[in-house]
Amino acid sequence: MGFALSGCSMMEPMVAEAPNLPGIYAQETTPGPRRDLGGWWRRFHDPVLERLVEQARRQNLSIAQASARLAAGRSQAEAAPSLFLPTVGGSGQAVTGTSREQIEDPLRRPLMAGFDTSWDAGLFGLAASTNKVAAASLAIVGDELDAVRITVTAEVAAAYISLRSIQRQRELTVALVAAQERRAQFARSRSRTGMAASGEEADSAASLDEARAELARLEARATAMRQQIAMLLGSSAPDAALFTPGSQPISRDTPMAGRPAELLRARPDVRAAEQRVLKAAAEIGIAKADLYPRLRLGGTIGIGGPSIASPFGIAGGPSIQIPLFDYGRRAAALHARRALLDEALAAYRQNVLTAYQEASVTLANWRAAREGALRLGATVEAEQRGERRIRVLRREGLAEATRLAESDASLLLTRRRLAVAKEMEALALVALYKALGAAAAVPEQREAGG
Repeated sequence: MGFALSGCSMMEPMVAEAPNLPGIYAQETTPGPRRDLGGWWRRFHDPVLERLVEQARRQNLSIAQASARLAAGRSQAEAAPSLFLPTVGGSGQAVTGTSREQIEDPLRRPLMAGFDTSWDAGLFGLAASTNKVAAASLAIVGDELDAVRITVTAEVAAAYISLRSIQRQRELTVALVAAQERRAQFARSRSRTGMAASGEEADSAASLDEARAELARLEARATAMRQQIAMLLGSSAPDAALFTPGSQPISRDTPMAGRPAELLRARPDVRAAEQRVLKAAAEIGIAKADLYPRLRLGGTIGIGGPSIASPFGIAGGPSIQIPLFDYGRRAAALHARRALLDEALAAYRQNVLTAYQEASVTLANWRAAREGALRLGATVEAEQRGERRIRVLRREGLAEATRLAESDASLLLTRRRLAVAKEMEALALVALYKALGAAAAVPEQREAGG
């Protein structure tokens, strides 16, 4: 009877169906190659960045918390099957009184001790549903760990990219301050001789003050970025390498966006949403099993009963719990679980659509940022050619020193804009890889490596 009942599963087959996604992203003309899920930050070819990312993945406290939750979830999942294994315990009882009458009731003997055992059969799919809930819960915390790793990796890369951009802007701003000082000096000289145009001296002084103020702002931003990186590395002291200016991280490779359908396995938030659907379906199985009787087998072996003639004895038998008066409450719980399954299905579909929207938008942003950086780079080259012509004219006495100072200041401003454009391109690339679900371990690797 027990084997027959245990095969009557109350679980319903459940597949989390994703919304239809296009075969390619809107910005692509042909399906892209399969993307690289890990190590995308190495495309910037920056050893300091690579070291900081690896250090953060080992030391970041948010990752440590998520790893601890995964360890706890793994322990709970491993313990789930034991809920439906026989349990054994010891018990003892001593009875005394003032009466001298001999006690013949086996349950009131002066001393009773033994071992008790019980077994919940887990019929009607209760055991299988409980195990599926535990497995889904473990998968969810594993996916959440991957999501934290993706976020931390992207934040470290973004902060480092911004820091290098700020340091480059600072170098250019220091040169700009010097150029604006020369321009202001020429304006004062021209003003004393009466050759300056109206407002020329005031304009040059205002430009100099603005450059000095921008220099102070860049210093503050650099300090903030260094401290943010230190926090992401689980430390309060910034890395010494961050105080030395370095080249801006730039990736000339075209990112491999892949196919939109790959988001279903690459994005940990989508995988977690799918597991929540499976968990909700398994919880329906538990709620259904609660509508049926529950069989428990129990027994005791020990001294003191139940036989009067022997000091040892064995007692045992089945017990059945039948939901009668609380059937309505259990039925209501089943309806609630079905509603929660509908919610989980809707949340899964919404996660899929959000993932596609984020990947599409970040891909478009990256393309626009790269185009903007290329155009600004061409502008810098054109201004450099113009600046060289002015220097030649100045050496020949055909151009004023004021014009050369203005050309220098204009070129430095454009080069600073280019530094910002390169930063935006690199940050857009980081955002794209984050939206694609890169930097997370594939599920098979996570199961093997923990």
